[in-house]
Amino acid sequence: MRSLTRSFLIIGAILIMLFNLTWAATPLSDERVKEAKQCGIQEVDVKGAKDLIAKGAIILDVREYTEYIAGHIPGALWTPRGLMDFKADEWIPDKDKVYLVYCKTGGRGAIVTCDLKKLGYKNVYNLKGGFDVWIKAGETVEKGEPQGMGKGIKK
Repeated sequence: MRSLTRSFLIIGAILIMLFNLTWAATPLSDERVKEAKQCGIQEVDVKGAKDLIAKGAIILDVREYTEYIAGHIPGALWTPRGLMDFKADEWIPDKDKVYLVYCKTGGRGAIVTCDLKKLGYKNVYNLKGGFDVWIKAGETVEKGEPQGMGKGIKK
């Protein structure tokens, strides 16, 4: 009996892990990105992003762990998109500060920017074109382990 119960528990745990991996890997729908852009978000180009950073904006990298460690904007805090809705109040409690959000191409960043706006954050900007345009512009990139909010999250 114990062996049977244990087998069911193991199978159940495996199914839960597979479901979570599938959910995490689900690509964003074009509709969700379009909806986010219609939310009235503020977007900036690389020059605008650099101006915000120079004025002290907090940089939020909402990409996945492997994307972050491969390269990120210097000083960016890793705040994975999938957790921002749940962790925003804990990770970035000051809704009046200026935040610069970015992802790889701008879609996930637009969604997070819209979500933060809906949560009452007043000064949130999305890097239009994401990290790809940052690299294309020849801007400085850092590599390495996450700093800040998502630092202790299991990869």
